[in-house]
Amino acid sequence: MTENKGFLNIMDSSVWGGMEQYVYDMSEELQRQGIVPFVLTDKGNPDFINRYGEVATVLPIKLRKNSRYLYVNTVAKFMSEHNIDTILCHTGKFILFALILKKLTGAKVLFFKHNVLPAKTDIYHRWIQDQVDGFVCVSKCVYDAQVVKENKEKYHLIYNGINTHRFPQFEVEYKLKDDNFIVGYAGRISNEKGIMELLGAIKILHEQGRSVELRMCGGISEDMLSQINAYIQSNHMESYVKNLGFKKDVNQFYRTIDCLVVPSKIQEAFGLVICESMYCNTPVITSKSGAQEEIITNGEEGILLDTVEDKTIAHAITYLMDNPIEYEKIRKNAYSRVKSTFTIEKMVASIKQL
Repeated sequence: MTENKGFLNIMDSSVWGGMEQYVYDMSEELQRQGIVPFVLTDKGNPDFINRYGEVATVLPIKLRKNSRYLYVNTVAKFMSEHNIDTILCHTGKFILFALILKKLTGAKVLFFKHNVLPAKTDIYHRWIQDQVDGFVCVSKCVYDAQVVKENKEKYHLIYNGINTHRFPQFEVEYKLKDDNFIVGYAGRISNEKGIMELLGAIKILHEQGRSVELRMCGGISEDMLSQINAYIQSNHMESYVKNLGFKKDVNQFYRTIDCLVVPSKIQEAFGLVICESMYCNTPVITSKSGAQEEIITNGEEGILLDTVEDKTIAHAITYLMDNPIEYEKIRKNAYSRVKSTFTIEKMVASIKQL
């Protein structure tokens, strides 16, 4: 891949989440590595246009529903003018559009797989698998679910990577005003993410006389917020449970908590917040519900839960509180693990090579 070639990401959705951040971080790193990044998104999505405009050249069109097919010639001309030779597609709803662009321009199409879902094998999806030039799976867990043996050579495991530039080291005023052990949670706040079990664990520890505090940050629905607030109020947990809402500066968040707990009950395709916390020298307690076991060896780079229950989470937190030597070992191993394997630099270099 030469420096004058460009990558075109096709990206649009209703909310900004992990996949959207993946494209943002990739675009920023592509620039550092000499590749020109472009993003195709919907012209009715000003948030995406503005955000991606910070790191890439954005082409806004009517991308949603069938309107996108009216713009194939416009996009093909844009690709030719900007020497774009690779299309990066991140969701199945845009793959047919990407393949039409391939036909018009001769560009290669990489289809990124961000979910732990079994590959479909009907006639349409077999045709898609034949036409796409390569599939990128963000974890072994995703690879195993997605790979189709007839086209196995097209499937590639390229681990997700964190943007280390977002996590500069700084001096933390440790234990701001008290000696509480601060437990953190980052990510979407919902039942399937094990948030109620985490609240139950914090309640158990508090009842045992342990000095703990829970700080949560992330997106949350109105219904879930009401459920959490009702639980906190009925159990009189207001003094030691804080909902911080969405935080842009997660670097500061990770570096001012004592451990991160991510007790997800659904299969996770990767574990971006897990790697971010590990890189910030903050140990992680998480479940085995997906790719987490590819990131963490239990007891070495973090703690893996056999079951997502109040008592098992409380026990894991207690272990970190009561074993400072093990805590330090895990903290250092976790940082080294992420730095060696799960960085945006390594991810983008592998995509360029592919």
